[in-house]
Amino acid sequence: MKFNLSRLNLCLLAALSTYTAQAQQEQETQNSTEVERISVIGSNIKRATDISALPVTSMSAEDIANTAAVTGDDLIRSIPQMGSINFGETTGSANVNGARGDVGGVNLRGLGPSNTLVLLNGRRIVNHPGTQSAKFGGSVPVTTVNSNTLPVSGLRSLEVLRDGAAAIYGSDAIAGVVNYALDSDFVGHKVSLNYGKSEGSPLDETTFNYAGGIELNDGRSHLTGSLTAYKRNGMMATERDYSASHDRRNYPGLPEEFVGDSQLDNRSTDTPWGEFQSDSLGVFHLQPGTLEGCVDSPLSVEGVCVDQGSTGSDTRFDRGTTRPLVSDVERINFYTHFTHEINSDLTFFSEGIYYKAELENTSEQNQGGSAHRFTVSADAFYNPFDEEVTVLKYRPVDIGPRQVIVKDTSFRVLAGLKGYIGDWEWESAAFYSEAETDDSGERVDANAFAAAVNSPTQSGAYDIFSGGDVNNPNTIGDIPILSASETEAFTVVQHRISSTSLASIDFKASNSNVFSVPAGDAGLAMGVEYRYESFEDDRDPLQDGTYPFIDYKGVTNLSSLYGSSATLDSKADRKVASAYAELLVPIVDSDGQYAEIQLAARYENYSDAGDALKPKVAVFWQAAEWVSFRASYAGGFRAPGLQQTTEDILPRRNSVSDPLNNNESYEIVENRSGNAGLVTEDDTNTSWGIVLQPTDNLTVTVDGWKIKQEDLVSIVSTSTLLDLDYISRIDGGNGYEGVNRDENGVVQSVDNKYQNADRQELEGIDFSIIYDFDTSIGNFEFTTNAAYLTKFDVSIDALSAQVIAASKDQQKYPNLNTGIPVGVGDQIKQNGSPEWRTRTSLNWKYNQWGAGIAVNYISEFVDTSTNYTDDAGETVYLPVDSFTTVDVYASYKFTQSGSFEGVNVRLGARNIGDEEPPLTDDFWHGYAGDYHSNRGRYMYMNISKTF
Repeated sequence: MKFNLSRLNLCLLAALSTYTAQAQQEQETQNSTEVERISVIGSNIKRATDISALPVTSMSAEDIANTAAVTGDDLIRSIPQMGSINFGETTGSANVNGARGDVGGVNLRGLGPSNTLVLLNGRRIVNHPGTQSAKFGGSVPVTTVNSNTLPVSGLRSLEVLRDGAAAIYGSDAIAGVVNYALDSDFVGHKVSLNYGKSEGSPLDETTFNYAGGIELNDGRSHLTGSLTAYKRNGMMATERDYSASHDRRNYPGLPEEFVGDSQLDNRSTDTPWGEFQSDSLGVFHLQPGTLEGCVDSPLSVEGVCVDQGSTGSDTRFDRGTTRPLVSDVERINFYTHFTHEINSDLTFFSEGIYYKAELENTSEQNQGGSAHRFTVSADAFYNPFDEEVTVLKYRPVDIGPRQVIVKDTSFRVLAGLKGYIGDWEWESAAFYSEAETDDSGERVDANAFAAAVNSPTQSGAYDIFSGGDVNNPNTIGDIPILSASETEAFTVVQHRISSTSLASIDFKASNSNVFSVPAGDAGLAMGVEYRYESFEDDRDPLQDGTYPFIDYKGVTNLSSLYGSSATLDSKADRKVASAYAELLVPIVDSDGQYAEIQLAARYENYSDAGDALKPKVAVFWQAAEWVSFRASYAGGFRAPGLQQTTEDILPRRNSVSDPLNNNESYEIVENRSGNAGLVTEDDTNTSWGIVLQPTDNLTVTVDGWKIKQEDLVSIVSTSTLLDLDYISRIDGGNGYEGVNRDENGVVQSVDNKYQNADRQELEGIDFSIIYDFDTSIGNFEFTTNAAYLTKFDVSIDALSAQVIAASKDQQKYPNLNTGIPVGVGDQIKQNGSPEWRTRTSLNWKYNQWGAGIAVNYISEFVDTSTNYTDDAGETVYLPVDSFTTVDVYASYKFTQSGSFEGVNVRLGARNIGDEEPPLTDDFWHGYAGDYHSNRGRYMYMNISKTF
């Protein structure tokens, strides 16, 4: 079977329908008898053409360089089909329970990071040990592959299969596949140095990379390797206006309806002024004497007085003045690849990867909050009130800032054989990979702190009644910082050590002409895989229940880490066995037309989540030399995460409104936990596409897609469980299981397990244009890649639906809330999920000169956390404007002989217009870090030399 040049060109462009795809091929002579068989992402069958029935985004090393990405996180964010990147510092959280190290996520289509399969050279990458709460589904922990573990400058290519591929690569390839390919064929040496700086801030980044490759044993052996060293100096939140303060009520540019809205005041009521309670004063707090409300008291601190009642807005603590916006990071990436040709039919190959990073930042000390309330005895040295005083809220900022150091490491070793047996090409490999995170921070031991506050002598005593800076009541200001000798008795360095591992062995074989049909040769691929996954989370003894804390009411809190809820140690593992088969059959090959069908199926058996057999069908049809069509249907499933099935009880204190007690609001303990009874999440993925090539240098693609998911792991809101308990008791029942009340009917705790409750459906369209044209002044390449989200619906879970149905009978259930909970229904534009994401670029080359410009666009969305009800009774949310940035670069490569030969210099700027991210009511930093960048205008220079 032969393909003419125009047909091969069209099929290749159909496979690489992206903004960066380079449709290139080498025309073979007609008398050639040996053809190299290659593998195209989306198929395990190696053959002589790049035909693909599936939509793929493929970025070459040059394309990657043109994005000016410095880190793996930067690179992933440049792809419009990626959704919310809600890992690491993008969340803004300084909580030890989050993944706060040098970590970036991968989230194709916005389905959640656990729905994208990430590969390195065609094989899985171990998950990062840290977890984050799912964007949808409440507080369920989700995991991701850390996109920073691989060096950007060492990549040969990055391929993104934007289609379900569970039958081809694995059950969790629901949204698609991201495949990193590191350069394994390089011969020679290349060094590069990159420096970039964020304008108007101390943030800068320096990256050094070396790559080398040699041939040995008369060319039968090949060794390549690369080493990348990266250093970033971060910046504090005060460097940007939108993050400098947590009080954004009067931020410039706010819509008039939201100016002054108290919802935009996110300052903390946990302050160095403290909030207390005593028999004689009731609830009271300290404040500067210049404020109204001072009452007579025994307090004798200069400039400080007592005011009865809870902490007011005048003394709230502004954490924006102390928070990091971007942390300091140092990172090393190492990669090596070795191959040896044993004979003409057998080759040994191996690879090794090592990653190490250390992140550092500082922020204010944690508050105690409701989890660590205690009583100060009347005879405590610094207690001026001559009676017992209960500490309700307090933030000990005078012990100095909290330093956080997170160390991340991971490695992978792999060895395998590949070769030929007749017409069959086979490959087998085994690898082991591991990742570990040591998250440490300076914290307060609540038991020791309470003892210091209660010390009857000055030696070792802590003064909790000194107040804050009277001239700067909302910040640390000029509060004197205590010496280490004064705080060492109650300060500690806590550690959370988490690890994951992945071991795998596989065998696969393919034959591109296993049998013949009238239209040509059919191809077949088969394979088996066995893998082992593990997860372990070792919490600090102060947090895992080893040293519990007993509050002033006698209630035991398993955590004595001041301000942190208890989290117990956990560990789990699983084994997965799988087998797959794939068949490619040509249907038509005549009269300028070509069509083929891809049939695939994969069986997977999980030791802890059952088994499933999932199919895939894809069709490709070249109707004419200038137009092709493609379509696919794929089934898939995702097993619950190890943390979701095994996580021990996580007690969390929440304020709730109890309908059984006339919606009285009070605090309870919610005991969240994993659920060994979780079942797999099922999904279907369908797609269709058209590829137009009116000329040899112009390609236009349009691809539509639709994903349905059922039985999503989520956690039902506590309010819903209290509503169900209320309904049961009104109906004469004994209440809802898991809602635990005392003899007076007051809720003490709620047991809440993760469960398969949600369904969601997403649809969208991808567009791309690739246009290459030569002129007398150089070669130009125009590309556009756009992702348009047309549907994102999240269903109401069965329990919430039951509450909504009951709420319609207000006569019987008057205390039920009749509203539909936030997070269900249409999610487009809701807290992200923008309709449009695009990247358009124009690159130019002329001899040794080069230049380019790119425009990145993210459309508007809304922030549901801040809203009001208009005159028509409609809820109006805080609008978040669209965000457009422009990147530019220019380059020059020295070609003349001499010491500068092979030197390439590139100067550029990301966001040259210095556009600020639009304001949101983000709790921490005032912008949507999972979509928008805080870098502002970012200038960079790269110098490289190849020799």
